[in-house]
Amino acid sequence: MTSRGVFLDRDGVINRYLIDYVRTLADFEYESGAAEAFRILGEIGLPIVVVTNQSGIGRGYTTAAAVEAIHARLSTDAARWGGPISSIEICPHTPDDRCACRKPESELFRRASARFGFDLEGSFMIGDAPSDIEAAQRLAIRAVRVGTGRGGEPLPIGIAAETTVGEIEEAARWIATQHRATHPEEGSER
Repeated sequence: MTSRGVFLDRDGVINRYLIDYVRTLADFEYESGAAEAFRILGEIGLPIVVVTNQSGIGRGYTTAAAVEAIHARLSTDAARWGGPISSIEICPHTPDDRCACRKPESELFRRASARFGFDLEGSFMIGDAPSDIEAAQRLAIRAVRVGTGRGGEPLPIGIAAETTVGEIEEAARWIATQHRATHPEEGSER
């Protein structure tokens, strides 16, 4: 059996999206349902990887140390909730840098896939922004779009999520149902 993973965007999915960027730990506020979502995802047993564009670093709005502090808190909380994060992959670049890691490009996903040995095809992605959904579609990752954050922005022509839900907890429940339908022997929700 080929293993799969669950990718999560950060801002607008796990925590509230701020147009002026989440710059410090004080700016970091979880979306409703985040704790329950991590519990549900932890129960199905797939590796959880956060993939996040953090151009605030490249733009000078925040520092790598501030982002690391936010991610330390996120990792601690996710583990406490029952859904430990296997990796947090970040792109610190601005769009002008034209890097291979800024979503919708694929480097963040490929890096995690190589590290954990799972197939991207058939893995899952929870995202809000058009770039999240486009990145998932390019890699045949099953995309779930949430309505929080940038979830109301139109998607480019030809880009579509497999399903759209209100928020992260609903997305986690959908993934758990889909995973159990194809792998009934793995994990079970309480």
